[in-house]
Amino acid sequence: MEGTRSQAWTWQPVSPELQKVAERARNEPDGRFHSPAPLIDERALRRAVGRQRANAAVGVDGITKERYERNLTGNLYGFPPKRSAHDAIRALHRAADRGECNWILEADMVSCFDSVDRTAVREMLRKRLADGSLLRLIGKCLHVGVLDGAEFSTPDVGTAQGSILSPLLGNIYLHYALDEWFETIVRPRLRGQATLIRYADDFVIGFELCEDADRVWDVLPKRMGRLG
Repeated sequence: MEGTRSQAWTWQPVSPELQKVAERARNEPDGRFHSPAPLIDERALRRAVGRQRANAAVGVDGITKERYERNLTGNLYGFPPKRSAHDAIRALHRAADRGECNWILEADMVSCFDSVDRTAVREMLRKRLADGSLLRLIGKCLHVGVLDGAEFSTPDVGTAQGSILSPLLGNIYLHYALDEWFETIVRPRLRGQATLIRYADDFVIGFELCEDADRVWDVLPKRMGRLG
């Protein structure tokens, strides 16, 4: 999909190479990708820029999307969001219609990006990614430091707020820390139906039964605590 001035989203097919990666990811849940880095080419980055909202917030460098696109060929680099909070709301409505939201657990991760365990996120990346050059590049991005006005800092944990990689790495981290844990460990042990809906570091869990909501409420802080 690419953004336009007259329409927020228009569909555009991805490259055949990326489509093959997506199909293999679906068909082989435990498969590892050895060389995806070459697929991050100019066409992919141009699509990424096109998907960005025209009024998206500027980064620490103060560059707007309009200004960035003036020299697009020279500036290309970035990863866009692909969903909105409205998708999460629609998913919650569907779960409610199925009777799975008689009780709601709602939460927001405190300082999520600032508290990501870098060692843990690297191990999570290696589960599906075997491209050493790409892993090294991500490692450099994690340690690049943060410039806030005249103050420069190099924290030992977390991903930099405002970094183009932060939403991506945070999503991968929470996929393993929360989503997969809930689907494979928690939900099979519940008596009633339950649905986890997450958007970035905000999430709700809808429960059919109150007792299941109480059980998850008891174990959830312990699970998150173990992962920082």
